[in-house]
Amino acid sequence: MGALEVVARVPAPAVPLQPPGREFQSLCGIFRCVAKARVAKDELLLSMALDPQEDRHELFAKTHGKLVWRQDVIEDSHEVRPIDVVCIDMDRERETGFRNRFVHGDPSGKCDLCYNSTMNGAITEKTFYHYLKCPNWVYLDFHALEGRPHDPLLARLQDDGLLPEKEHEIISDREDVVEVTAEDPDEAFKQTLAFMRKGRKTIYHGVLVDKHWVGHPDLLERVEGRSRLGEYYYVAADVKRTRFVRDDHKFQGCFYAELLGRVQGMKPVQGYVVTPDKVVIPYLIEEFEAEYELTLTEIEKIIAGQRPAHFVTSGCKQSPWFDVCRSESESCDDLSLLNRVWRNEVHRLEDAGVKTIRELALKSVPELEHLCPNVSSVRLETMRDQAIAIREGRHMIRRDVKMPEANVELFFDIESDPLRDFDYLFGVLEVSGKGEQYHSFMAQSPAREEQMWKEFVAFVEGHMDCPIYHYGWFEQEVVNRFAAKYGISEIARQALEENMIDLLELIRPAIIFPLSFYSLKDLAAYIGFSWRSEDAGGANSVLWFEEWLKKKTPKLLQKILEYNEDDVRATHKLQRWVREHASL
Repeated sequence: MGALEVVARVPAPAVPLQPPGREFQSLCGIFRCVAKARVAKDELLLSMALDPQEDRHELFAKTHGKLVWRQDVIEDSHEVRPIDVVCIDMDRERETGFRNRFVHGDPSGKCDLCYNSTMNGAITEKTFYHYLKCPNWVYLDFHALEGRPHDPLLARLQDDGLLPEKEHEIISDREDVVEVTAEDPDEAFKQTLAFMRKGRKTIYHGVLVDKHWVGHPDLLERVEGRSRLGEYYYVAADVKRTRFVRDDHKFQGCFYAELLGRVQGMKPVQGYVVTPDKVVIPYLIEEFEAEYELTLTEIEKIIAGQRPAHFVTSGCKQSPWFDVCRSESESCDDLSLLNRVWRNEVHRLEDAGVKTIRELALKSVPELEHLCPNVSSVRLETMRDQAIAIREGRHMIRRDVKMPEANVELFFDIESDPLRDFDYLFGVLEVSGKGEQYHSFMAQSPAREEQMWKEFVAFVEGHMDCPIYHYGWFEQEVVNRFAAKYGISEIARQALEENMIDLLELIRPAIIFPLSFYSLKDLAAYIGFSWRSEDAGGANSVLWFEEWLKKKTPKLLQKILEYNEDDVRATHKLQRWVREHASL
């Protein structure tokens, strides 16, 4: 069990407080976000009230509506004045994160607040990922009355992370590797500091803490230079499954760099990503620092209680709060429901007085060109047509979709376990005048990956003139990577280069669907296709495979194969639908 104490004692003198800013806002936000917590059988509400007229803030705690503690903050004098008395011990289960303890108050100890830096009020590197995908993800995680659990494997999957055993494999050839093993963040931070003071070369799974900021870099590497530690300092790196550095990786790197600057007195100038191929990709912190600072400021405002405007994107789908974001946008007919719309486009439309899907659907393109001269006519027409499609619940054909005629067509889909950087199943549906046949090429372990690839290449060589339809860019990326890694015959290379067709690329410019998202699941559902498994989804397939690796049950393996087969059959049905309907 972890414990949280909230204590205020009177009498007490005025307590000096730094001018209101990021740190103070975060403190207030921590109180607001703990909306419900058990105190025996009572419910404790910690919150904050703002009175802009009097520049006065109040931090207060209530139980069953009864005020048990309140604290005023007067901005012009930067004072904290305890008003009432309460002593509360609050226990919660360990997994809720009530572990780290941080003390705020005057040096005399007559007025202090103790709370945990790893409770909902903590900003971690994952907070930046959540913010970039959906700012309301951050807000609801901090302020919702009841949290929503998120599978730890899914969280690692979203963060582009790998399983610990894969990470160990990647860093196995490094010298002097030590691992931080403490689970309690306080203890993990102490262990990390001890390793840093000893000058250990590589620290795996270190923890960096400064007030409510908690960083978890995969690696801390010692480099030469001057710091409080001596003639060396540490830089941070994350092990990621991608082969390039994304923006959210850079935000995390800037966060680590700032924490390291506070901990060791030397701020690194570069961040690093280590790929599954053991390639170290550097990037400059200063090139991303301004954007990082702006983002951090917005996150702090959200923690302090400022609700971000709702804006539905595909990133929201990864949030456990997606249904909340979606329902809010639908209830107010929000423009973010348009497929692939940019925030700046919505802002320009709203500034011009066009604030809903209905209002946009009723406008002519010339009207929109007059209202939004800074948005291209092509984009205005596309958004207007999308609004009409959503408003009327019908698809719109904008132009013909040309596809090659062939006696045999192939429909291709790959299943991967990104947590292990392991592409384990290539599925192909072969469709001809003789009927349909599903082919699966599977590697049940990474050691079998090359053999799976060779079997797939041999199959392609036997279907040289067949178009190979897939949905999205992923299959092409994997094929290119496998060809570089394991080799490929010239005739198979030519067949794949000439015959692979991304169905999504054909659809986007030609058809507008009355949908906010154009994933294969969304479009297939629109045309009436359904998967055999009710919980079918890419993320769930990873969880199924992880479970199968542990249990090796035939039923689980069959579920994975059926999911892949349904994917290629959905691609086939969508291709047939496009061929039949996308004709002007």
